[in-house]
Amino acid sequence: MGLFGGRKQDEVLAEREQRLRDLQTEGRALQARLASTQELVGHLDEDRDLLLGALERMRPGADPQALAEVLLDICFKPLGLACFYMAVADWDQDQLRFVLYHEGGRARNHPPRRLSDRVGLSERVLSGRRPVYIRTLEEGHAAGSLLTAAEQATGLIPHSWYGVPLGWGSRPMGLVSFQSFQTDAFSENRRRVMDALAALTSTCMGDQGR
Repeated sequence: MGLFGGRKQDEVLAEREQRLRDLQTEGRALQARLASTQELVGHLDEDRDLLLGALERMRPGADPQALAEVLLDICFKPLGLACFYMAVADWDQDQLRFVLYHEGGRARNHPPRRLSDRVGLSERVLSGRRPVYIRTLEEGHAAGSLLTAAEQATGLIPHSWYGVPLGWGSRPMGLVSFQSFQTDAFSENRRRVMDALAALTSTCMGDQGR
């Protein structure tokens, strides 16, 4: 009886230890899900604040450059951007004009170029009339990305590039571009926020960009 009793006690202890390990595993999984949920809620709060800030500060009929400056101020740091620009398309004059180009920590003068040349990612966005997302540096080169003078001089080139057309129809008013040094930096949800910011900018521009 003592031998069998000892074996039974060992089995009970082993079962308890196994249940304890299972509970610890479940607890770690629960903590991971909770952390993921908290991170998601944090991103949702950030996205809400971005959109509310844009709604509060953007004014219909404002000059495109003024709208670009507001957009830059609202989203540059929260989105972790390396570069941001907004360009206006003048289809009658065959010109793409950069009303604001921010890279390397400051605004830079970026020369206009002809739309009919159809070079660069900006023209790809405008001709396709839809957003374009570039996830890697190699993908950007393959798609025809053009390096700015600062990028050529420093070698600091964004890996992620997201361009969104401004306006609707066959002739977009222009585009905004969000860029990051990180590879595949913009999630689908984050790109939706960028789409919403671009749509609000388009609404405020009205027909000014034409």
